[in-house]
Amino acid sequence: MTLGTSLRTLRQLRGLSLNELATRLSSHVGNLSKIERDLAKPSLDFLYQIAKALDFKLHEIFRLAERDDSPDERQAALDALFLVLLDDDKELLLEFAAMLKERGAKNKESQSNPVEDKAQRITSSRHQSTTDE
Repeated sequence: MTLGTSLRTLRQLRGLSLNELATRLSSHVGNLSKIERDLAKPSLDFLYQIAKALDFKLHEIFRLAERDDSPDERQAALDALFLVLLDDDKELLLEFAAMLKERGAKNKESQSNPVEDKAQRITSSRHQSTTDE
Protein backbone atom coordinates (compact mmCIF):
# COMPACT_ATOMS: atom_id res chain seq x y z
CA MET A 1 0.00 0.00 0.00
CA THR A 2 1.36 3.42 -0.83
CA LEU A 3 1.66 6.33 1.56
CA GLY A 4 -1.11 8.20 -0.22
CA THR A 5 -3.44 5.19 -0.17
CA SER A 6 -2.72 4.71 3.53
CA LEU A 7 -3.56 8.32 4.28
CA ARG A 8 -6.81 8.07 2.31
CA THR A 9 -7.77 4.84 4.07
CA LEU A 10 -7.11 6.30 7.51
CA ARG A 11 -8.91 9.55 6.68
CA GLN A 12 -11.95 7.59 5.55
CA LEU A 13 -11.83 5.44 8.68
CA ARG A 14 -12.01 8.64 10.70
CA GLY A 15 -15.05 9.62 8.67
CA LEU A 16 -13.47 12.79 7.31
CA SER A 17 -13.85 14.23 3.85
CA LEU A 18 -10.86 15.73 2.07
CA ASN A 19 -12.39 19.15 2.67
CA GLU A 20 -12.73 18.54 6.41
CA LEU A 21 -9.13 17.35 6.69
CA ALA A 22 -7.92 20.29 4.60
CA THR A 23 -9.74 22.67 6.95
CA ARG A 24 -8.13 21.05 10.00
CA LEU A 25 -4.73 21.42 8.37
CA SER A 26 -5.28 24.88 6.91
CA SER A 27 -4.35 23.36 3.57
CA HIS A 28 -5.92 23.04 0.15
CA VAL A 29 -8.11 20.09 -0.86
CA GLY A 30 -6.19 19.79 -4.13
CA ASN A 31 -2.90 19.42 -2.24
CA LEU A 32 -4.28 16.61 -0.08
CA SER A 33 -5.90 14.97 -3.08
CA LYS A 34 -2.55 14.87 -4.89
CA ILE A 35 -0.90 13.34 -1.83
CA GLU A 36 -3.59 10.65 -1.52
CA ARG A 37 -3.24 9.84 -5.23
CA ASP A 38 0.56 9.68 -4.87
CA LEU A 39 1.02 12.56 -7.29
CA ALA A 40 2.81 14.59 -4.61
CA LYS A 41 4.85 13.67 -1.57
CA PRO A 42 4.23 15.54 1.69
CA SER A 43 7.09 17.02 3.66
CA LEU A 44 7.86 15.28 6.93
CA ASP A 45 6.49 18.26 8.82
CA PHE A 46 3.22 18.18 6.87
CA LEU A 47 2.99 14.42 7.36
CA TYR A 48 3.25 14.97 11.12
CA GLN A 49 0.44 17.49 10.86
CA ILE A 50 -1.72 15.02 8.91
CA ALA A 51 -1.03 12.27 11.45
CA LYS A 52 -1.99 14.58 14.30
CA ALA A 53 -5.17 15.71 12.52
CA LEU A 54 -6.15 12.08 11.94
CA ASP A 55 -5.16 11.13 15.51
CA PHE A 56 -2.57 8.56 14.44
CA LYS A 57 1.07 8.19 15.20
CA LEU A 58 3.40 8.64 12.27
CA HIS A 59 4.81 5.13 12.66
CA GLU A 60 1.29 3.69 12.33
CA ILE A 61 0.85 5.45 8.99
CA PHE A 62 4.22 4.21 7.75
CA ARG A 63 3.53 0.68 8.98
CA LEU A 64 0.31 0.59 6.99
CA ALA A 65 2.05 2.09 3.95
CA GLU A 66 4.85 -0.47 4.12
CA ARG A 67 2.52 -3.43 3.88
CA ASP A 68 3.00 -5.33 0.67
CA ASP A 69 0.18 -5.19 -1.81
CA SER A 70 -0.99 -8.71 -1.24
CA PRO A 71 -3.70 -10.35 -3.28
CA ASP A 72 -5.81 -10.35 -0.12
CA GLU A 73 -6.85 -6.73 0.35
CA ARG A 74 -8.80 -7.79 3.43
CA GLN A 75 -5.54 -7.92 5.38
CA ALA A 76 -4.79 -4.27 4.65
CA ALA A 77 -8.35 -3.39 5.65
CA LEU A 78 -7.93 -5.28 8.93
CA ASP A 79 -4.64 -3.52 9.61
CA ALA A 80 -6.22 -0.13 9.05
CA LEU A 81 -9.22 -0.95 11.24
CA PHE A 82 -6.99 -2.30 13.98
CA LEU A 83 -5.27 1.08 14.22
CA VAL A 84 -8.51 2.90 15.05
CA LEU A 85 -9.71 0.49 17.74
CA LEU A 86 -9.53 1.29 21.43
CA ASP A 87 -6.89 -0.72 23.31
CA ASP A 88 -9.51 -2.89 25.04
CA ASP A 89 -11.16 -3.60 21.70
CA LYS A 90 -7.79 -4.53 20.20
CA GLU A 91 -7.34 -7.11 22.95
CA LEU A 92 -10.85 -8.42 22.35
CA LEU A 93 -10.18 -8.72 18.63
CA LEU A 94 -6.94 -10.62 19.27
CA GLU A 95 -8.74 -13.01 21.61
CA PHE A 96 -11.46 -13.55 19.03
CA ALA A 97 -8.87 -14.21 16.32
CA ALA A 98 -7.20 -16.79 18.57
CA MET A 99 -10.58 -18.50 19.07
CA LEU A 100 -11.16 -18.57 15.31
CA LYS A 101 -7.72 -20.06 14.77
CA GLU A 102 -8.44 -22.76 17.33
CA ARG A 103 -11.83 -23.50 15.77
CA GLY A 104 -10.20 -23.79 12.36
CA ALA A 105 -7.65 -26.25 13.70
CA LYS A 106 -10.40 -28.37 15.28
CA ASN A 107 -12.44 -28.32 12.07
CA LYS A 108 -9.39 -29.36 10.08
CA GLU A 109 -8.78 -32.26 12.45
CA SER A 110 -12.40 -33.38 12.32
CA GLN A 111 -12.63 -33.30 8.53
CA SER A 112 -12.51 -36.84 7.30
CA ASN A 113 -9.83 -37.98 4.93
CA PRO A 114 -11.38 -40.45 2.42
CA VAL A 115 -8.16 -42.47 2.12
CA GLU A 116 -7.78 -42.72 5.89
CA ASP A 117 -11.48 -43.59 6.27
CA LYS A 118 -11.22 -46.40 3.69
CA ALA A 119 -8.06 -47.74 5.34
CA GLN A 120 -9.84 -47.67 8.71
CA ARG A 121 -12.83 -49.60 7.28
CA ILE A 122 -10.56 -52.21 5.69
CA THR A 123 -8.61 -52.64 8.91
CA SER A 124 -11.84 -52.91 10.90
CA SER A 125 -13.36 -55.49 8.53
CA ARG A 126 -10.17 -57.59 8.56
CA HIS A 127 -10.09 -57.44 12.34
CA GLN A 128 -13.75 -58.51 12.54
CA SER A 129 -13.33 -61.40 10.04
CA THR A 130 -10.40 -62.82 12.03
CA THR A 131 -12.40 -62.67 15.24
CA ASP A 132 -15.39 -64.34 13.56
CA GLU A 133 -13.27 -67.37 12.55
